Amino acid sequence: MIEDFELIIAIDVGVNGGFVARFPDGRINIEKMPISFEQMCDMFSLYSGSKAFVESQHLRKTDVYSGRWHNIHKLCMQYQKTKDALRCADIQVIEITPQKWQKPLNLNAKNYADRKKALKEIAKDKFPDIKVTGWNQDALLMMDFIKNKKDDS
Repeated sequence: MIEDFELIIAIDVGVNGGFVARFPDGRINIEKMPISFEQMCDMFSLYSGSKAFVESQHLRKTDVYSGRWHNIHKLCMQYQKTKDALRCADIQVIEITPQKWQKPLNLNAKNYADRKKALKEIAKDKFPDIKVTGWNQDALLMMDFIKNKKDDS
């Protein structure tokens, strides 16, 4: 069981999401987010008693009207499953919006694909020793945002 309050856990939920744990000594553990509730509980149990920053997901009216509601709905279901698994593992959930952790990055992307590409390039620059992929880039950048916020306080 990991009990150090300096541990930073950042989770980008979803089937193609990532899990990042940064330990006080600077080691970083990166894993793909499991799909099943049982796999999540197994993975999260290693971090019992800690806090996890989870990227919040919500279904909005614009998603419904734009026809994206089905994909967003599936993501919201995975988000809820992730929060439930964290709570089962006795991990406090702290929600963080994409806008909050992305604001300091000053993205100037016109669409989703451009934004994802820009995020990947930023993550590669910040973490040159890590193989940055589409599934781990957001969790890495969320973790970096949280670490920098802790360093500022």
